[in-house]
Amino acid sequence: MAGSKHLGNKTAANPKRLETVTRSTPRLAYLYLAVMVATWAGNWPLMRLALAHTEPMVFASLRMAGSIAVLAPILGVLRRPLLPVPTERLALFWVGLFQVTGFIVFSIIGLAIVAPGRAIVLAYTMPLWAIPLGLGLSLEAPSPGKLAGATVGFTGLMVFMNPALVDWADLREVAGNLLLLLAAICWAFGSCLYGRRRWRSNFWAQTFWQLAVGAVTIVTPAALLESDWSVQWTPGFTAILAYNWIVTTALGYYLWNQVLAVMSPAVAGQVLTLTPISGFLLSTLIFGGAISLDVVVGILLIVIGLVLTLRP
Repeated sequence: MAGSKHLGNKTAANPKRLETVTRSTPRLAYLYLAVMVATWAGNWPLMRLALAHTEPMVFASLRMAGSIAVLAPILGVLRRPLLPVPTERLALFWVGLFQVTGFIVFSIIGLAIVAPGRAIVLAYTMPLWAIPLGLGLSLEAPSPGKLAGATVGFTGLMVFMNPALVDWADLREVAGNLLLLLAAICWAFGSCLYGRRRWRSNFWAQTFWQLAVGAVTIVTPAALLESDWSVQWTPGFTAILAYNWIVTTALGYYLWNQVLAVMSPAVAGQVLTLTPISGFLLSTLIFGGAISLDVVVGILLIVIGLVLTLRP
C-alpha cells in the first residue's frame, strides 16, 4: 500500500478527471478491490501449505527475490522508473524496512505457528496500531471516530486473545500470536512514516525500491543465519511461489495503483477489511477448526474497528 497518499493527492489535484472517475469507473475499481481481497485472502492458506516444503525465512527469501525478478523487467518494458528520487531514498528505505521486511518476516514466522485463519486476522489489525503510533509521531490527536474505532477494534482483539482461544501456558503459541501482532505494528509504523511527508517519486519507483529493500534485508540475514535451505520442490510449491510473485505482488500493486487513481485510500481501505474475514473463512474451510461465539465476536469487533479507523 505504499504510495497511496502520493497517488491520492495526484488524483485530487485533477478535479476534471476526478469528476469523470466518480461517475464512470467505481464499478471497475470495486472489481479490482474484489480481486485483491480474494487473492490476498487466499494467499494465507497457500503460504501455510508452502511452509510444509521449506523453512519460513527460506520461503520469504524466495518470495522477495522472485518478486523483484518478475517486477523489474515488467517496469522496464513499461518504461517506469525503478528508483525514487535520490533525496527520498533513505526515507523510503526506512518505510520499506518496516512495512515490507518487518511485516513479511514476522508474519511468515507467526504463520508457521498459528492457524492461517487466525494469522490473517491478527496481521490485518494494522490500522488499529496506526492510531497510537500516529499520535506518537505527529502529536496530533486523532478524530473521535478514529478513537472510537481503535477502542472497538482493540476490544475485539482482547476477545480474540482470551485464554479460551489462546493457550497462554504454551510459549510457542503465544510467541506466534505476538509475532503476528508485531507484523501488524511494523506495517502500521511504516505506513505512519510514509504519511509524514509528500513524495515526488513515481508510485512504481516507490514500490520497487521498498520491495528491493525488503529483498536485501530478508535474503541477506537469512543467508547468514538460516542453516537449512533445503526445499521440497513440487509443482504445487512452485505454483504458490509464482502466485506470490505475479498475483499478490505484481498484479496486487498494479490493481492498488489503479484503484487509488479513482478512489480515496480511506474508502479503498474499508473495502479491504473484507480480506481478514475472507481469509479466516477460507482457511477454516481448508484446514478445519471450530468457529465459536467468541471467535465471531472478536473478528466482528476488529473489523468494525478497522472500518471506523479508516473512515475519512
